[in-house]
Amino acid sequence: MLVLFCASLLAEEKKKTYQLEPNVHAELIGIHKQIDEGQNGKAIERLKKLISSNNLKAYDSAVAYQTMGFAKSNIGEFSDAAKHFIKALSLDALPADVTHGLNYSTAQLLIHIDKTKEGLKYLSKWFANEPKATGDAHILAATAYYYLKDYKQLIIHVEKALALSNKPPLSWYELLLAGYYEIKEYKKSAALLETIINKHPKKTNYWLQLAEIYQRLKQDKKALAIYELAYAKGLLKKDDINRLISNYLYLEMPYKAATILEKEMAIGDINPDIKMLTLLADSWLLAQENQKAEPVFKEIIKKFNDDHTRLRLGQLYIEAEEWKKVIDVLDVEFAPENKVLLSKVNLLLGIAQYHSKNMDKATRAFTHALSDKSTEEQASWWLKHLKNKTTKTQDS
Repeated sequence: MLVLFCASLLAEEKKKTYQLEPNVHAELIGIHKQIDEGQNGKAIERLKKLISSNNLKAYDSAVAYQTMGFAKSNIGEFSDAAKHFIKALSLDALPADVTHGLNYSTAQLLIHIDKTKEGLKYLSKWFANEPKATGDAHILAATAYYYLKDYKQLIIHVEKALALSNKPPLSWYELLLAGYYEIKEYKKSAALLETIINKHPKKTNYWLQLAEIYQRLKQDKKALAIYELAYAKGLLKKDDINRLISNYLYLEMPYKAATILEKEMAIGDINPDIKMLTLLADSWLLAQENQKAEPVFKEIIKKFNDDHTRLRLGQLYIEAEEWKKVIDVLDVEFAPENKVLLSKVNLLLGIAQYHSKNMDKATRAFTHALSDKSTEEQASWWLKHLKNKTTKTQDS
């Protein structure tokens, strides 16, 4: 902005039309020196007196207002700075090149103080007269359009900015990505995220965003591949690893889910609470690795004394026809308030006792299992079977 000021002071040497009055020129030189030395407060007081003069011609006033804008900007009073720049421009007395630069500075200030629409008006004037707009100028416009939620214009300007830059900063890509997201251009978002990841491979959030985009595009295998690659690079944290495990289960790959879950628990990155241990056991069961699910169920029972897990372990033993193990795990005291669970436990216990030749205990267990509708039919069948078996034995 100071360059614009110097340009305006020297304009009279090039064009007589833009000559400052000698006394104004001398005063502005002194004021400029104070601004250069950081004495903005003193410069502002002198400028107030100069501007309040009634005998200033348009060009002198425009340069004074412009200089006041610089001084105000230097002390962070951006709203006042913008007002003085606008006043300078409104006089239509500055050289074309100075006006051109001041349009840009005014646009910057207005956008910065959230007067976005007004800022874009001045920026549009600047673009109209600028044959070689820079990437930064297009990003300024894109930022303004972002605030106005005009994402199509945002995208146009960021794409132009990227085309003009050999090494664009990451923030430019992020701005474009925001635009793509807002208009649901997910294919372009994916392509852009791949570019970002190539440039910044250690930034985890971009890997996760890319995986999410692939999921939105119903490309679940690609999403999983991204999670796997990020995991292999050690970029995933606990919640992200849980997403990877969930993806394995969703795509019916329980063995991989269980393997990673078991590994992460072993190294302490995932807490082996009842929820995660149950997920591990479920994953092993889905992978048809019952022998690996068994010790997980035992660990849950040991740590949390969970009745539901006891029942599930009993079911596992029933399937394997390991009757003694069924009795060992289920012939214990359960919480009496869960009648449904107790009925299921008694049904399994009755089957195990029957196969262990403990007919009295089997009868007692099946009788208890009649107490709930979920097991009543099966318990009745077993009791009839036991009665028939006993009758035949007595007859023989």
